[in-house]
Amino acid sequence: MDNDEQTLATNELTTLPLDHNWYQKLASNFEIIQPYLDKLNTDELGLDDLKNKFDNISDKINIYETNMQAIVNILSNYDVPIAIVDGKVVETEEGE
Repeated sequence: MDNDEQTLATNELTTLPLDHNWYQKLASNFEIIQPYLDKLNTDELGLDDLKNKFDNISDKINIYETNMQAIVNILSNYDVPIAIVDGKVVETEEGE
């Protein structure tokens, strides 16, 4: 697709009567939109790659949180006064 400036006919389509000129403008809109729809269909936008990266980051965050909870649990077993509050490791008062 070239970078020629193409604009959709919008306000112009609300005028009556629905003559051949109106039809041509409507058809032109679809011609402008079609290449973008084709990109979506062939994933030229890289959406699959983006989803894979998001899933990878999400997995790493889950592993990090699991590891952090395990460390806090181990330290708590040795009476180290810490806990996870609002996703952060904080020092607690003895006996909490």
